[in-house]
Amino acid sequence: MNEHSFIKSIHRTLPSDLLVWKIHDSYVGGVPDAMYAGPAGTLWVEYKYVPALPKRDSTLIKTTLKPLQLQWLNKLHNCGQKAALIVGIEDTALILLVNDWTANITKEYYIEHKVNRSLIKDFIICSTMEG
Repeated sequence: MNEHSFIKSIHRTLPSDLLVWKIHDSYVGGVPDAMYAGPAGTLWVEYKYVPALPKRDSTLIKTTLKPLQLQWLNKLHNCGQKAALIVGIEDTALILLVNDWTANITKEYYIEHKVNRSLIKDFIICSTMEG
């Protein structure tokens, strides 16, 4: 699996009445990967996919979040928008909110806090459809 197929696997599970925009902007760097909008608001998400967990529990997971991507997430948050960084590994993910976007994530932390794709769907729906 790669980042594109990970995002697609989440989008397939979302309700049809949710506005889903998979963003690909070749002209403006750092724009989040997706925007979701519903009656309860808008959610911007930057996705990062790591193919496999590191071998050691103490090894840091490299999210490859670029400075422009971090700027976008911070600016969106500062404008009152909901924003998240979702780090996927295999069939699970971490949902990181403001102040955690640049956290040093170890394998051990990931294993303790990971969620399955169904909970990612629930997070998106709760953020946009239910308030």
